[in-house]
Amino acid sequence: MRAWIRLPLTFCLLLCSVLSLLSPGYAAEIPDWLQHLTELKHRAPDQVLQQLEQQQGEFYRLTPKQQAHWLNIRAAALSHQGRYPEQQDAARHGLELLGEEKSLLKAELLYELGYAREMQLALNEALSWYQQGMAVATALGDAKLRLRGVVNIAAVDSLQDRDQQALQALKLAYQEAEQLQDKELLADVNAQLGLMYSSLAFEQEALGFLERALALYDELGWQRNQVTVLYNLARNYSHLQNYELALQSFDRMLKSAEQEQDLLSLYYAYSGLAITNNEMNRPQLALDYMEKAEQYLNVIQSDYYLAGHYYEKALIYQQLQQNSLALQQLQLAEERMQQLDENKDSNMLLALRLLKAELLAEQGQYERAYQNLLNFVQGFQQFRDKENEIELAKIRMGFEAEREVARQTLLEQELQVKALRLADSEQARQIQWMWLGIAVGIIALLLALVMLAKLSKARGQRSGLQQTKQEE
Repeated sequence: MRAWIRLPLTFCLLLCSVLSLLSPGYAAEIPDWLQHLTELKHRAPDQVLQQLEQQQGEFYRLTPKQQAHWLNIRAAALSHQGRYPEQQDAARHGLELLGEEKSLLKAELLYELGYAREMQLALNEALSWYQQGMAVATALGDAKLRLRGVVNIAAVDSLQDRDQQALQALKLAYQEAEQLQDKELLADVNAQLGLMYSSLAFEQEALGFLERALALYDELGWQRNQVTVLYNLARNYSHLQNYELALQSFDRMLKSAEQEQDLLSLYYAYSGLAITNNEMNRPQLALDYMEKAEQYLNVIQSDYYLAGHYYEKALIYQQLQQNSLALQQLQLAEERMQQLDENKDSNMLLALRLLKAELLAEQGQYERAYQNLLNFVQGFQQFRDKENEIELAKIRMGFEAEREVARQTLLEQELQVKALRLADSEQARQIQWMWLGIAVGIIALLLALVMLAKLSKARGQRSGLQQTKQEE
């Protein structure tokens, strides 16, 4: 199973983009200290949360709109820390305060709520929130915020095996971002395209997008986003078996996280080092790094990512031939997967079943191994059936399109035949009139000749009579 982490794209705009969320009148109503926190939420989310807690008493003195803005800042900062349930609560509260009002701030909160649910793998619900946010942004004519919705929806589509649909949407978003010349948006789209190509095993194509995203985030000074791209870039290098570059990226990530005291990034740096060293057949070093990562495991509030942690540790124990410990880790992973709303068709669940079957077989528990392998095969078949249904639907749509094209072609040919027949009929009619004209002309000429002959004969007769009379 490939380990990737996705950027919290719902808060990837700088101050200029944030202020664009607010009408001039509303922006003027926001206290200066709250606007200052808006500027900091991307660069220093820990500091933002600390200040919000210190000024909690001010919250109840604000208007409902200002409170919603406060909660939007809080939701964004919490997302940077991976505190998704709390992010979800903040976004819901902000939406309740706004009610039925349609504003770009509401679209922001809808995206925050969608991201929190996506990170908890409630994908259908996340998709619904993203679509609602995008509808608001579209109705209000904000291109940047609309494109952020496109990127978020593409991420969910990718997780739900609609890869081609997601990739096409991201390509169009990339073209629009290029036209807008918006650095923040381009960084987000490049990061997601890189992640998308990596997950599809097009590692070489992914490199360019990830490296460009990394450079853009570096220019913007968005350290948290930069660290996330470093992780995905390192995993991409690992799959290309360029392990030295992978380790360099993780080391760079680790130094940045230590400097910023970023506990979430510290976890991912150590776990990434553990996964890479295990792939390099250095399981003991991998286990050491994984144990360091577990010092920060409490910051992971996503059951899906926790399941991934236990799965990766199980792989390390398998390399060390400690199958009993590996099975214990798989049990923890399965318990986490049971907490998720949508896990039946998860690639993670399939990976867990396959690894469990391998471990049980190695322990000689062949009956249990067979049962787990059977569960894996059934799950994989369901997964393939779903893919086949999608492909069959595409084929049917293709056939319908071909039939429509054929119908149009036949109609055009029929019209062309009718046009040719009309032209032939018109030409025949013209020929008929021409021959009729010629016939009339000939008849008229013959009649004229006959008349002339008669007149000439009559004149001759008159002339003969006159001459006879004269002789007499």
